[in-house]
Amino acid sequence: MTVLVVTPIDQEFEAFTNTLEEFGHSGTSRTLGRLSATEYDDGEIILAQGGLGKAQFGVQTQHLIDNMDNISLVVCAGTCGRLSKDLSVGDVVVGTHTVEHDFNRGMALIKFPLPTFEGDPALIEALRGIADRGSLPCNLRFGGIASGDEGIASEKRISEISESTGAIVVAWEGAGGARSAQLSGIPFLEIRGISDGAGENAFEEFWANIPIAIRSVAAVVREIPALL
Repeated sequence: MTVLVVTPIDQEFEAFTNTLEEFGHSGTSRTLGRLSATEYDDGEIILAQGGLGKAQFGVQTQHLIDNMDNISLVVCAGTCGRLSKDLSVGDVVVGTHTVEHDFNRGMALIKFPLPTFEGDPALIEALRGIADRGSLPCNLRFGGIASGDEGIASEKRISEISESTGAIVVAWEGAGGARSAQLSGIPFLEIRGISDGAGENAFEEFWANIPIAIRSVAAVVREIPALL
């Protein structure tokens, strides 16, 4: 069985491949339909890019799924901004659920609940066990991940999203990947490394901290095949 790991942008993909190489995992290039990917550990992990934003990420994740066999799990792996002040750059959040925070935003006359996608419960429990053992080179946290095509860079939006979703971090693409996995009947998990504080310095922090955040994410993701 194969874990399909999908990162959003070039810089995250490059940081992920560099980290796996550092950890001793050699990758082999392959093509999946019209997209390129990298295979690790005899196909236990396939790493590919999903693109920026929920829609592009969903389309490319679905294309990858349609051109693969025996997928046991889809992982959206990338960076995120913290909504909770007790999180730090380099911490990793495993999404107990992914909630689409910008769905129907501003449509006060039409009330719909925010779409929410649950993370794979068995794998979350297994990762909690690893976190309890303290064997990872990063802090591992569990909670909701807010997903929306919006750069969050103010305390006002941090408060609004925290209140509306209950999430502890915010990112872009997770809901797109979750929708593709759900359509295809494949378990899903979003795993994000904190790159910024989602405040006024978020842009600079994000670009500076991608390698730190993704290194932590890769350290967690490489444990997954043995847990399935």
